[in-house]
Amino acid sequence: MHPTRALCVVLSYAKQTIARSAFAKSVGTLVSASVVAQLVVLAATPLTTRLYGPADFGAFAVFTAIFALVLVVSSFRYELAVPLPRSDANAFGVLSLALCLNCAVALLVAPAVVIWRAPLAQLLNAPELSDILWILPIAIIGAGSYRAFRLWAVRRHEFGTIARTRIVQSIAMVVVQIGAGFAGFGGAGLAAGYAVGQTSGAFRLAAGTGHRFAGTQRSFFARMKYLARRYDRFPKYDVAAALIDTLSVQLPNLLLALLFSPAIAGFYMLGERVLAVPLGLLSQSIGQVLYARSRKAVEVGRISELAMKLLLAMSAFLALPVLIMFLAGEPLFAFAFGEAWREAGLFASWLTIGLFGQFLFSSISLVLMATNAQNINLMLQSMMLVLRGAALLYGFVTGSALGAIIALSLANLVGYLFACVVIIGHTRTHDAKRSAPPLADGGN
Repeated sequence: MHPTRALCVVLSYAKQTIARSAFAKSVGTLVSASVVAQLVVLAATPLTTRLYGPADFGAFAVFTAIFALVLVVSSFRYELAVPLPRSDANAFGVLSLALCLNCAVALLVAPAVVIWRAPLAQLLNAPELSDILWILPIAIIGAGSYRAFRLWAVRRHEFGTIARTRIVQSIAMVVVQIGAGFAGFGGAGLAAGYAVGQTSGAFRLAAGTGHRFAGTQRSFFARMKYLARRYDRFPKYDVAAALIDTLSVQLPNLLLALLFSPAIAGFYMLGERVLAVPLGLLSQSIGQVLYARSRKAVEVGRISELAMKLLLAMSAFLALPVLIMFLAGEPLFAFAFGEAWREAGLFASWLTIGLFGQFLFSSISLVLMATNAQNINLMLQSMMLVLRGAALLYGFVTGSALGAIIALSLANLVGYLFACVVIIGHTRTHDAKRSAPPLADGGN
């Protein structure tokens, strides 16, 4: 079959698959909001790249890496359990538990920042980081709260509300970053805008949540203690997996600055920001809807069918953008963001290959949470950390930043495609167990 014809067939199948699915409208709502939100960010990027230099972006990259590493474990992953309880009372208890843990972690981070921000900046070869880290505890409180309330909204299928907050987040981030750029704040302006953007929307999602369950407050702490034990698989298994996953994703931001220079980290960050953020939000949006629907699919033994259809649809959707960026990334970046960012375009061309595999994995990875397979997720994330670390080490040994990027991209593609195969295999095994007839009792 001719390649063009084959692509048309796949796209047609993907369209029919999504159209027939029970969550098509929800996917459409979140995807549309993701597109609008990222258009805001992308439209502002040519201006921000002229207000901030590669070194500013490099310091910002190191900050976001540290922020992401703390945020991903600040609620001990209990926020992911919010959609799972059958009763809203228990779900509200899990939400409260996640919020309390997040605030406690932020309070512990604050004195650590005061004491160690200067030595840490020196260690990571990013001197400007010392002036940025004070934002960290504030950002953790706001962003951690948003994550928890967002999953409450997912539970209640309030995808329209989530969609609106995504747009608000992008606008808030862009406005603060541009204003701070004109004021000459450097990397701190980028970090402040990012923190405001991450936090924005939390109040909107939180509105009206507490008063719905006034009757559950009598045994508030007892309920949280019970629920902490009930969903202890999340801190036991998923905290480590999420930390390893985030570390492997953020490793380039940390090591490119340390091993080469903040400017190289800035080139990498811009490439990732332009490519990963819009497509990542798309896969995350679809993944959230899948997670909300997965409980029923698990109960009826059809989770593998749901995951496979979504995987095929995402593959078809991403194929053309990935090809275009691989072929034309360098001149596109130089034209859009200025000649100083041409090297970022070269990085982006190669990064696109690995991001294809990463987004496929992201769109179906929450299936592992719905089927209590956090141990498999831990194994897969450990594998990716080793692969990414080896790729960056190769670049350091050869003395080539581009070599590190190419090796990293190939490691991402191979590793994440293998992870997708593992997930599909797991869902099929899970469905087979759900549909298997009970063993005969031998007439006793």
